[in-house]
Amino acid sequence: MTTTERKEPSQLSLGAIYDVFPTSWNINPDGTWANSGAGRIGAQLTDGGESITEYSSLQSQFTTKIDFIKNKLSWNNDFTFRRGRQDWNWYRTKYQIGYGPGDVREEGDNRAYRSNAIDNYYVFNSYLNFNQMVGSRHDFSATAGFNQEHYRYNSFSAERYNVISASLPTIALATGDQFVNENISEWAVRGLFYRLNYIFDEKYIVEFNGRYDGSSKFPSDKRWGFFPSASVAWRVDEENFMDGLSDVFSQLKLRASVGSLGNQAIGPYDYIATMSAYQGNYLIDGSLPLEISSPPLVSGNFTWEKVVTTNFGVDMAFMDNRLTASFDIYRRDTKDMLTLGKELPNVLGATEPRENAADLKTNGWELSLGYQGEVSLAGKPLSFNLTGILSDSRSYITRFDNPTGSITQYYEGMELGQIWGLVNDGFFESTDEIAALDQTGIIPWGALSIVPGWMKYKDLDGNGVIEKGLTLDDTKDLTVIGNQAPRYSFGFNFAADWNGFDISGLVQGIGKRDYYPLDYLYWGFYQQPYAGGYYHLFDFYRAESETGADRDRHSQSYLDAGLADQNLDAKYPHLQSWLADRNLGERIDQAQGLGIPQTDYLLSAAYVRLKNLTVGYTLPQALTSGIGISNLRIYVSGENLMEWSALKDYFDPEAVNDAIQYNPAVSQSRGVGKGYSYPFQRRYVVGVNIGF
Repeated sequence: MTTTERKEPSQLSLGAIYDVFPTSWNINPDGTWANSGAGRIGAQLTDGGESITEYSSLQSQFTTKIDFIKNKLSWNNDFTFRRGRQDWNWYRTKYQIGYGPGDVREEGDNRAYRSNAIDNYYVFNSYLNFNQMVGSRHDFSATAGFNQEHYRYNSFSAERYNVISASLPTIALATGDQFVNENISEWAVRGLFYRLNYIFDEKYIVEFNGRYDGSSKFPSDKRWGFFPSASVAWRVDEENFMDGLSDVFSQLKLRASVGSLGNQAIGPYDYIATMSAYQGNYLIDGSLPLEISSPPLVSGNFTWEKVVTTNFGVDMAFMDNRLTASFDIYRRDTKDMLTLGKELPNVLGATEPRENAADLKTNGWELSLGYQGEVSLAGKPLSFNLTGILSDSRSYITRFDNPTGSITQYYEGMELGQIWGLVNDGFFESTDEIAALDQTGIIPWGALSIVPGWMKYKDLDGNGVIEKGLTLDDTKDLTVIGNQAPRYSFGFNFAADWNGFDISGLVQGIGKRDYYPLDYLYWGFYQQPYAGGYYHLFDFYRAESETGADRDRHSQSYLDAGLADQNLDAKYPHLQSWLADRNLGERIDQAQGLGIPQTDYLLSAAYVRLKNLTVGYTLPQALTSGIGISNLRIYVSGENLMEWSALKDYFDPEAVNDAIQYNPAVSQSRGVGKGYSYPFQRRYVVGVNIGF
């Protein structure tokens, strides 16, 4: 059983912390909260209210086993349940900010909220195991059984405005509008499964597996699916012709398999055209009426997503298992992907329904190496082990109904993660160059005109106009400039101990990945005039085009900032706000200016991170046994200690890799994503392990 309690401000979000400018102040001269971003955060932290969440979870498992024939036939049953309960209680109070006459104001709201939620999860398995040896060379085993899972979540909430007393902020002491709500969600899975295994002479292994599953998340006539698999293996090292190589090969095993799995990672009611009731916003006869939302489109093509994987592998061990290696190469075919269907006419007024609309092919491989050994250091044994893993994969759409060839959706042959964008060709240096190439179609709304120092793009279709084409047969000046899918994922573990000292660590990373930034944390004042500037942005285009007082004033400003008053070989364009504005949207068909991915500002999201390092020392038992302690270890541990990445000056590279999602209209076409999700932390721990 576990119980947790979490307290936090009720009106403060993480986004507000990121949005605070470095020059923002929080306290007025008289100690009140300032009318600024930092001031609001301070007021919300201390005066805005509190949120308390209590969660308790109870989990247990019951098992039984009946042997009908000892060591041959048994009946096994297990039942697992988990019951969770959450009590969420928060209140909000108004707070004052500002300084001086006419500036002091009251912000926030004044209300109380409480909810109670219960989730129950049950799993039941019942299966027969059979094992039989025939002679000394034939080993048979079989398993057949039944599985069922059931999950139910229900919550009830109440909320009321105008709390009377800030010292007693409860629903019972509120006088304003009150609201109640209820939420229920439930799903179940039921199925049969089997496994048949045969081993001949401890050299040849054959296995068959299968599941017949039904899910409540699909229509009643499409709930069931059969997912079989088969595998074979050959212990080559057990063959007689390998006797002469036993000093080299401790193990040599060849493997092959083909199998299918079903995916039902969708909402419990996605196949139902549901309607929700809510209070309207317009008064009718003096009251706000109840309104019913229009139901979404639901496809009749809605059932299990099937994943079929074919794998070939080899396992090897050398030098009495001190050196191990494993290599796998595979192909994964995802059939009937549950995704948005083909584009529908805008006049329909509804989004495409989710359905089994696409097929996906993934080719990949994985290599792992390990070494463990022992050497003598200062007369004492030093034991160590090293493990590394490297993998890569690429995925392609093999089926999707996209008759127009739109690049804002899946299309046949599309590589997952690809980024469409423009190819940079330096900057405009004169008005004659601007007149010779028409780029007016990609000017953001806030950038009034194209001036010297503006980005210039390659005219790929040669028509003298920079345009975005959104179909495969006419992409105009768009082309695939990168890919955001991770390539060459790797990890490296190491551990060693000597004379009571031990050390272990983990290094992980991504070898190749592209990322196009679309956030003010990178673009600063290029995105919004009030977003501030960052040091890397000071390398912007500056030409000696001004004269008189304006030039003298700007030149002095550049000198004061340590910048030259002319910078033609710049990385960033003419200093102009709204060039990277994201308010237009994150779709490739909506983006303008620097909001369109382009080659000069495409960043590498590859990274290497020292994820963990732990150093410890175990005191000799001769010192601890006298006080009844069998083991006493002191250790120091650190997480996220350092990283190597081109992104680290702007974003947490690991958070960027986690934040990018595969949406064909946004990320796959553009490769953009939030560079943050939670404040990046380096964590240090000092601890003691004591055994009695």
